[in-house]
Amino acid sequence: MPTRPSDSEVTTTRPTKIPKMEDSIDVVSASTATAPIPSYRPDAKERRYDRQLRLWASSGQKSLEQARVLLVGCNATGCQSLKNLVLPGISHFTILTDAKTTAQDVATNFFLHPESLGQNVADEAVKYLKELNPAVEGVANVQDPATLLKSEPDFFTSFTLALCCDVDPDLELSIADLLWQHSSTPGNRDVPLMSIRNSGFIGRISIQLREHCVIDTHPDSTHTLRIDQPFPELETYARSLDLDSMDSMEHSHIPYLVLLVRALCDWRDAHEGQAPSFEFRDEFKETLRKGKHKYDEENFDEAIGQAFKCWNTSEIPYEVESLLSRDNVKNITASSHNLHILLHTLGIYLQSHPLPPISPSLPDMHSSTESYITLQNMYKRQYQSDLAEYKSVLDKVLDSVGLPSGAVPVTEIESFVKNSGGVDIVNGSPLSAQRDVKGLTREAINEHFADPESENHLAIAEHLAILAAERYRTKHSIWPGTTSDTTADCQILEESIKEMSGLTALPGMAKEAIVEVVRGGFSSLPTTAAFIGGLVAQEAIKLVTDQYSPLDNTVIVDLVKSTTTAFKL
Repeated sequence: MPTRPSDSEVTTTRPTKIPKMEDSIDVVSASTATAPIPSYRPDAKERRYDRQLRLWASSGQKSLEQARVLLVGCNATGCQSLKNLVLPGISHFTILTDAKTTAQDVATNFFLHPESLGQNVADEAVKYLKELNPAVEGVANVQDPATLLKSEPDFFTSFTLALCCDVDPDLELSIADLLWQHSSTPGNRDVPLMSIRNSGFIGRISIQLREHCVIDTHPDSTHTLRIDQPFPELETYARSLDLDSMDSMEHSHIPYLVLLVRALCDWRDAHEGQAPSFEFRDEFKETLRKGKHKYDEENFDEAIGQAFKCWNTSEIPYEVESLLSRDNVKNITASSHNLHILLHTLGIYLQSHPLPPISPSLPDMHSSTESYITLQNMYKRQYQSDLAEYKSVLDKVLDSVGLPSGAVPVTEIESFVKNSGGVDIVNGSPLSAQRDVKGLTREAINEHFADPESENHLAIAEHLAILAAERYRTKHSIWPGTTSDTTADCQILEESIKEMSGLTALPGMAKEAIVEVVRGGFSSLPTTAAFIGGLVAQEAIKLVTDQYSPLDNTVIVDLVKSTTTAFKL
């Protein structure tokens, strides 16, 4: 029987002291033994810009947040344009004008208050525009633009984009010439210029750019399914399916793409390797119909509807071939634009491949989740294979011009390979050429202005009326419509247009355009300013983000007729 230990053998230990609990604990400062759960909620920035990120993605937003925009001249239209650039989050804007705020400015411009009267309009507009987005930096420069152009020309070339809003024609052309010369110098980045004219309900937007590379035009479809030229894994998969032994559920959820590849393989096997031609389209579709187990299998109906892809040959898009034939794509240097280098590499890649790299994206189709994912993974693997091969060619191209292998960002390479058919290069013309009544302007006059039945007749007439008004401004230092005799102003503009067009008599619609432009007096109406400001910002965002095809190069806005007409001059 065990004996009880003596008192001297017992080791006395004090219990662990429990800390005194407070009456309450702040939940924020409380801690637990579990690891914190990461939050996948978007941050404040993502929530603010959520909808626009769906349009131009994070890459476009990054470009936007690095953009510096200059506005020369400041009226309601210019402020509305800046408003629509400040809200999506450009980095910086500067308003350059030495003008003072007038009563008319306050009456038409929402970004000026009665207290602004007599103050510099740039200072006042910047103050209220900055309230729209605290993340955007705004600066007012109250110097005379003409004086600054002579003393500090580098000031104008330091921006990403320049806007000239109802600036004197001579000053506007001087700024345009400076930016064109800067953009034409090898190694300098292109600084586009947007010229804005507004007279009442009539407006004109003109864009000067030397060369603009669009990395993503956002085409309606980026899919390169290559049904007529399936890659080996896809063809093997399609041939391996035992369609006859499948149950009805599995059979009715085979992706139509796989059905077409299988039908095409069977057709070629039975026709000495030849694909069906257009004249045998009905026979080919009938083979698809016979493959149905039930009459209501939607996947087979989709296959029949898309059967034309089996006899339409996949080939290099015409737009891509046109880009590859450009001299600055064929002959690249270390200072070439990344898009030129990528296109040059694609040209070399195509010397050993019939088609550009495949895209990993697939369209929606009637399919089971398992079948769709299987198909999608096959396209992704083929894309990765094409991408690796393209990168190896690119490394050799970069080495040949003395650039390191990482000179082009990986994300840019991957984006190009995914969407090589969605890029574009736009070559513009100087603003001075657009103002001369020669070349494309002369062609537009002969084609549309001289023919009253042409749908663009009125737009060309309005453009000529604005050109005539600019000449009037240069000669008389005031705008037509601001004098006491507007009838005389109209007659002067008529004679000027006759001289430009070579016509001895103007059509009635041309006279209407002149009257409307003169009636506006080159003042901004709030409604017209808001509309034109939206168009300007839309095109500015295209230029800044290098996404979507920009205007090339002129648009006429007529809010009397509620029309916009774009053409190249």
